[in-house]
Amino acid sequence: MSKLSLFLLSLLAVILFFPLSNLFGLQGKNEAIAVIPNRSENFAEVSRIMQDKCVDCHAPGMLRKPFYAEFPVAKQLMEQDMEQGSARLSLSKTLFSGEEAFTPLMLARMEHVVSNGSMPPAQYLAMHWTDSLSADEKNTMLAWIAEERAKLPWSRDAAAEFKGEPIPPLPLQVELDADKVSLGDKLFHDRLLSGDNSLNCASCHDLTRGGTDQAKVATGIRGQQGPINSPTVYNATYNLAQFWDGRAKDLQEQAAGPVANPVEMGAHWDEVVEKLKQVPEYQEAFAKLYPAQDLNKTTVTDAIAVFEESLVTGNSRFDQYLRGNASILTSDEIQGYELFKTNCASCHAGPTLGGLSYEKMGVKRDYFKLRGGELTAADNGRFNVTKQEKDRHFFKVPVLRNIELTYPYFHDGSVAGLADAIRIMGEVQLGKNFSNDEIVKMAAFLRTLTGEYKGKSLARLTAEDIQ
Repeated sequence: MSKLSLFLLSLLAVILFFPLSNLFGLQGKNEAIAVIPNRSENFAEVSRIMQDKCVDCHAPGMLRKPFYAEFPVAKQLMEQDMEQGSARLSLSKTLFSGEEAFTPLMLARMEHVVSNGSMPPAQYLAMHWTDSLSADEKNTMLAWIAEERAKLPWSRDAAAEFKGEPIPPLPLQVELDADKVSLGDKLFHDRLLSGDNSLNCASCHDLTRGGTDQAKVATGIRGQQGPINSPTVYNATYNLAQFWDGRAKDLQEQAAGPVANPVEMGAHWDEVVEKLKQVPEYQEAFAKLYPAQDLNKTTVTDAIAVFEESLVTGNSRFDQYLRGNASILTSDEIQGYELFKTNCASCHAGPTLGGLSYEKMGVKRDYFKLRGGELTAADNGRFNVTKQEKDRHFFKVPVLRNIELTYPYFHDGSVAGLADAIRIMGEVQLGKNFSNDEIVKMAAFLRTLTGEYKGKSLARLTAEDIQ
């Protein structure tokens, strides 16, 4: 045998030794986590599957360390896999046991990778030969995901065949204090909230323009240009946080920000409160609705937040489809929905098709290089809040309800058309070049998401309709 052959055989033996060591149990093991009573058989099996095949990358602190775990290259690769895997889906003992519920976003991400066969990834399977998912395991996981979604309050209005979908219909009615909604509506449209009485909340969040201003960036007091595109106020109550960078934890905190921002409404809250107190109608309303607090910044922003909670745009054509009207969508629109689920629903899931997580703009390709131009502070996204490098260029996933009306698109308002937005997202987020046919069909589906406010389609809503 030649020296080259001997070398190649030795190299092959070394390469095979590592996966064989895993195959024959020469790696660490975790004690099985028992499932609590009253959980379904499907969940018990899913828990077993995940404990067997997902913990090494998705369960911090539960890595089953093989003997080579401390080898320099192996250690680096495993730490990288754990960091990336747990950032996307972080599993815990309470999730495995059933004590903690999986969120809708977790379910969407699991469905995505199980359906397309991308998990476990090829590089992991190269070292763990028996950890691929069998057809039966995939079916069990998908059945359990549908089972979990059907339990969510969001899904109660969906027809039986659609209760397991990643997107539920929006409710037709929202139960709120009608008097507070009315007060918040008046405040939302009152120019007294700005420093020079020239602007109101609707200046950037026009209810007749999809809850936006349909401009690249907002225009504030004295014509100042803001740094970022105005997100829609419609359905914002479903967001995990407010603003593109998530700096406001809820609608009330969000309502307070623009009023005092010198580039936006340019006011001071103490001055705004004094102006509002000069209006007898406000004095009466706040005394009635907030008798223990009266009129102040807290009660003003609370009333605005309650009004914004009412801005839920149900009864879109897609909602009607999910409620069982099978004939309301065209074949192209239904095909577009299937394409959307396959490609987009791991981020754009839930009632508003987004708003549930922060994602990097440019996962597969540098978006900012593609866009061109200088980087701005706003381009840093979530980093501006956390100051952590891992959050640079991360943004709250925008909601896609009423998307045909909320142009221009992206945080920088750089894309005017829906088709171009779909194409760019395919390139920079998925590394895919969608065909024209795919883009047309997904755009057709997205246009079915235009809902209603006060019983009228947002596409035809006028100023008179919201008075």
